[in-house]
Amino acid sequence: MGARRSRKRPARRHDPAVVRAAEETLAHIDALRRDLFHSPFDEAREAGITGPQVRLLASLVARGPMTLTALSRTLGLSHSTTSGIVDRLEARGLVRRSADTQDRRRSTIAVTDQVSQYVDELEAGPASTLVAVFAQASPGQRRAIGSGLRTLRQLLDRREVNRAPPQ
Repeated sequence: MGARRSRKRPARRHDPAVVRAAEETLAHIDALRRDLFHSPFDEAREAGITGPQVRLLASLVARGPMTLTALSRTLGLSHSTTSGIVDRLEARGLVRRSADTQDRRRSTIAVTDQVSQYVDELEAGPASTLVAVFAQASPGQRRAIGSGLRTLRQLLDRREVNRAPPQ
């Protein structure tokens, strides 16, 4: 009885065009995942918005317009620190100061429409994003997207059935 040799199957070489198509498809899937399921914190960091700036914006979105004094108390920061954060966000067009309706000596800080719209889009989720994009697509483009995705899922499902472990 001789020693058993394990036989490895030779690696299958795929057609380079098929490999390129698969790699391109994966790149598209990755980009779609990033576009549809993005993290607002990652986006803030990429845009150069700091943690304290995000906290300030989140407070204004959650509570509505506030005076600088109320905002600094809410954040647990000094008046001057909060004022500096507001100044930087105002320069970027993310918040605006308005004269307080009850006391003209004070100002009220609120997020801009740009921030409100962004928060609304986040809350609506990926389906809302797709609805907006599909509204711009022609009926033929929408059918092509659906058909291509259905075909890919069917091929992947077929592959999973073929790979099922023996019972």
